[in-house]
Amino acid sequence: MRFRLYVKFPNQGRFSPVDWSRGVQVVNLIHASLFTPDEVETLKRVDLVHPDNASMEWKFKRVAWAS
Repeated sequence: MRFRLYVKFPNQGRFSPVDWSRGVQVVNLIHASLFTPDEVETLKRVDLVHPDNASMEWKFKRVAWAS
């Protein structure tokens, strides 16, 4: 089971997938990062709670086909 991370900045109307290694939003899902459940928990505890990220909205979506 894998998850894809989506982010929405304050000036955006919708969430966009993220390429975590480059730190950018992407349009094409093939460039979006995939995370294991353990990685998701680590991101939620460490990276996404950082004060610099307080104005952003984050969500993870399960990607059923990814192994």
